[in-house]
Amino acid sequence: MISLSLKKIALITNGKLHGTDFLIDQIVIDTKKIIPGCLFIALIGKKFDAHIFINDAIKKGCSAFITQKNINSHVVSYIIVKNTSIALGQISSWIRKKTNVKVLAITGSCGKTSVKEMTASILRKNGNTISTIDNSNNNIGVPMTLLQLTKKHKYAVIELGANKPGEISYTSNISQPEIILINNIHCAHLKGFKSLLGVSKAKSEILTGLKPKGIVVINLDSHHLSQWKKDIKKNKILFFSIKKKNIAIFFVVILKFMCMVHLLQCTHHVEK
Repeated sequence: MISLSLKKIALITNGKLHGTDFLIDQIVIDTKKIIPGCLFIALIGKKFDAHIFINDAIKKGCSAFITQKNINSHVVSYIIVKNTSIALGQISSWIRKKTNVKVLAITGSCGKTSVKEMTASILRKNGNTISTIDNSNNNIGVPMTLLQLTKKHKYAVIELGANKPGEISYTSNISQPEIILINNIHCAHLKGFKSLLGVSKAKSEILTGLKPKGIVVINLDSHHLSQWKKDIKKNKILFFSIKKKNIAIFFVVILKFMCMVHLLQCTHHVEK
């Protein structure tokens, strides 16, 4: 990641720094991954509160913390914020904006991890590429991937998933992609989305973070596609389909996918 001072992190997160200021070049959220000199973010979830691991983190060599609580420590520096999860997103968003990386974001009800892996494999042939680890595609996994960005990276392939409305909008706005792909829409996670229409609306949230003049790649077989038109009319759109075209369209899909990757590569070279 890009090195940041604790003062800068406090400014980015609207937090208050307690203790000494120094540079941080490693941020972790899991005490098992702590290395000497790192910053630990104490996240709070429905069934856990990582603040209980702060003493353990100190023993392992952690040098600073981001917390929602005053930890009364004279041993390490810490930043108090209103919400540690939001702070994680704010830091990753700042880092994303400070790099020249080109971001391709992928969502869909199924197949997105496979598409992500194929895309990243292609882009690695042309430069340093980072991609979502496994399927860590939620409001924690996406920021943790973006934190790994450096100015040496050319591309980032980010998978965006969700279990309820609003999650993809959040991660898309953090990622700020130049290209987005909505792979497909199917009945998945209906407990959170209630209906197929709910799934469709949630996946379309990826459009909210798309950069101006960005490229949209959409499956024509997607349900409720007409509801997206008002959100994508100002963008360049590439469509693909299997059901609505003959079998030859499969090869067109492959060609368009390769074109999408090529456009990303060309954009980077032109800006250089």
